[in-house]
Amino acid sequence: MGSMSLDLAVAQGSTLIPERFQVDLITNLGARLQSEQRPPCLLRAPTGSGKTFVVSRTLANISAKEDVIWFWFVPFTNLVSQTLDDLVTNGTDLTPTLFTQGVNQQPGAGQVLISTVQGVSRKAWRREHYDAGGGEQARTPAEFLALARANELKVGVVVDEAHIALDEATEFGHFVNWLSPDYLTMATATPKNDRINAFLASAGMSAFESFGVSRDDVVQARLNKQYIEAVVYRLQETTNTVADLKRTVLRQAWFRNLALQDQLQAAGIDLTPLLLVQVDNGKGTIEEAERDLVELCGVPINAIGKHSSDEPNPQMMEAIAVDPTKRVLIFKQSAGTGFNAPRAFVLASLKSVSDRDFAMQFIGRVMRVARPIRNAYQTAADIPADLNTAYVYLANAEAQQGYQQAVQVTNQVKTNLEGEVERLRETKTRNGGTKLTNRPDPQGELNPRSPLPTPVPPTPHPGQPSGSASGQPSPSNTSDQLDGGTGHSGTSSGGPQNGFWEELDTDAPEATPAPVRPNPRTAGSWEEWRQTLADRGVAVYPLRTNVANLPEALQRESRPEVLDMQAISERVATQITITARQEREAVLAARNKLRGTELHTELTTNTQHANDDALIVVDRNRVAREAVHAMERLPQVEPDDHAIIVNTLAQRLMPAAKDQLLDAGEPHDPATVKRLCRTAAYWLVRRLIDDLAERLHAEIAKEAVIAPGDPIPRAMLFPSELPLPLSANNVYGILPPSASDLNAVDQTLMMDDRALMQVTEWEINGERFATAPFDHTFRLNDNEQAFADALDRADYVEWWFRNPEKKSYAVRIVRGEHRNYFFPDFVVCLSHVEGQQPKQRLAETKHDLKDARRKALHIPEHYGKVLFLTRDNGKLYVVTDNGGIGAQVDLGDLETLRAEFRKTAP
Repeated sequence: MGSMSLDLAVAQGSTLIPERFQVDLITNLGARLQSEQRPPCLLRAPTGSGKTFVVSRTLANISAKEDVIWFWFVPFTNLVSQTLDDLVTNGTDLTPTLFTQGVNQQPGAGQVLISTVQGVSRKAWRREHYDAGGGEQARTPAEFLALARANELKVGVVVDEAHIALDEATEFGHFVNWLSPDYLTMATATPKNDRINAFLASAGMSAFESFGVSRDDVVQARLNKQYIEAVVYRLQETTNTVADLKRTVLRQAWFRNLALQDQLQAAGIDLTPLLLVQVDNGKGTIEEAERDLVELCGVPINAIGKHSSDEPNPQMMEAIAVDPTKRVLIFKQSAGTGFNAPRAFVLASLKSVSDRDFAMQFIGRVMRVARPIRNAYQTAADIPADLNTAYVYLANAEAQQGYQQAVQVTNQVKTNLEGEVERLRETKTRNGGTKLTNRPDPQGELNPRSPLPTPVPPTPHPGQPSGSASGQPSPSNTSDQLDGGTGHSGTSSGGPQNGFWEELDTDAPEATPAPVRPNPRTAGSWEEWRQTLADRGVAVYPLRTNVANLPEALQRESRPEVLDMQAISERVATQITITARQEREAVLAARNKLRGTELHTELTTNTQHANDDALIVVDRNRVAREAVHAMERLPQVEPDDHAIIVNTLAQRLMPAAKDQLLDAGEPHDPATVKRLCRTAAYWLVRRLIDDLAERLHAEIAKEAVIAPGDPIPRAMLFPSELPLPLSANNVYGILPPSASDLNAVDQTLMMDDRALMQVTEWEINGERFATAPFDHTFRLNDNEQAFADALDRADYVEWWFRNPEKKSYAVRIVRGEHRNYFFPDFVVCLSHVEGQQPKQRLAETKHDLKDARRKALHIPEHYGKVLFLTRDNGKLYVVTDNGGIGAQVDLGDLETLRAEFRKTAP
């Protein structure tokens, strides 16, 4: 292979000297196009391999022997002008012009009319046989083609970037079929064939001949960089939502560009590397990237080139790309194709690109090898790896898949300089559709320009009705099947079936009305009320009145409605624990000095390595928003309290911030330090929000208000058919129902009777009282059942009450770490010492020790410390304040239980 200097990436004023593989392609491609069969030819070659150069020289060679007018089609508008420039440079014996201008000129040999595929893929044109839209000043395509044929010119068609251009494959195929070209050439960067197959079929062709050059050969020719590296970021949970990955990518890509510049200077190569920055389309994206490059990266503003228009201008782009005073080129996604930038090693993509075809276009901007590097190194193996790598920094990690797929399909292109016939075949898919495939065929095609054979419809089986060859039942068969296969419809009149009304006995006697059932609301006494409920199947379990110290209503806690939350907020922010690591991390985050993991993936080999020293840029506004949003969930605090928390934390962080700035030699004026500390405080709020909430709850719980709840129900109601076990010390004299009993209620009582149990307010002879039904909040689990049995055996227990959740008469405690209330399992009235007045205490059996620790943070003044018990290996233990297992409680020796209550007596 030749090693002569060549830079195909930049248009030059003199004829290029081709590489060996390019010479072979030009020779063989031209020979096949001019053979007797003149098959359609497809050139597969990677971006940057000189496809345009090869095709243009092939066209020029054919035009030197034949009078041919060429139509050249590309996928994007910006590629039109680039192709025009390339043909002016590389095909000096051709006459390129825009399609819209060329059709109004006199057709001549060697003329090349350039257009996008979309520009001619018009159904309206096709309906008028491409003879629409003409006039005195403009020819139609049909008029131009007729004039060319009249001048005995042959017609050639080139489809460049065919893997993208043939998105309108079928409609464009109709246009090419109408042109009936003598020569058809396609060029693609991938082995993808679906669109090409559809295009050829619609153009009336059944085979094509393919030529290819692999990326390895292009790399060895030093036209493509050997490696392609995608860089994404793997962030910690605390950084993930507030990292400004766009600015991070900008800074890290600029650092890479600076490192490459140092390496080039050390190697004595006179080349200024160019950083390409791809931003979103739309207003302000160019200016935002420019501002970040200047302020964040320190790039001189006069070293930044910008393509600020949404409409692509390849000439402007290339002018910037070859200007050595420009070190950065910012462009919008819409202008990301169709320009050459051989100085570029690094692409910072601030826009997600998931489509592999577009991804390949963007990779192509940094894949080429610059002339000074080719001059400095005689073989590809001599080029240092860093200078032989295209770097793509991605702000969106999901975009890596598009780039990875683009590289993978490019690597599938194999070298084939002599050509290979690929014949189209029509195959059936599983869902009954058709698909065009192509397969190499050593036999070749007698006539590749013959259309695909027309499929023959299947022949019906003997006796099968026409149109039902698929085996589907005919409409008449379907109706027969619906009628049970009898072949008759159900009724012909549309009325009821015979005999239906005859079964109705209109002379039957009227039903006797049901007797009126007793209503407990009309009872005149307590005994009558109980009996009426019993008659309805509802048992009454009255509240015992012969026990000591049983109040009419139990005391319960509430959060205070009015508090000095500003003082509490300041106290909490002052007292909260901030570790040295949290303090350092918060200040580093505010300084954009947090370290993150930069994941590098070499896309040609799928090898990875990680850099854990990448500096992550933090979005200060996003940090503040997340912190404010988190503080909105804090208990009973207002925006003024938010400000107190942030300002207090900022003051605590000020010494650490000053130390870091001094050590780094960075500005530490009061305004800078204040702004830095405020961002660091917001960062800490995000990290410490749970601790802040817990401390606020604890402070609020200290101010809890105690007041009686609703009266304890005078009686509990439950179906008589589901009798409840007796209890010696329960306030209702029974144990709560089991889960199976509760589930059986619906099957035991009629709906009207079940409704009686839901009535909570009664009045008998002017006396009002409340009742309640048992529900699943009363049910006892195994540990609770064992504890209840122990309470029934304890002679020091006066009474106990199963405390249900979220009932207005139940005991509730303000939690010291949560906005929810806590409903302990049991209220127990007991004597701590023999002869003392019984006192009400609270007990809870727990499986979750962490939950017990949290609930124990607040001690209710009226009831004293809640006794938390847990079972371990069949034994019952006290849960300690730190959530551990404490002293054992032997339910066989009930004095041990009494001793535990006595330790925390209020």
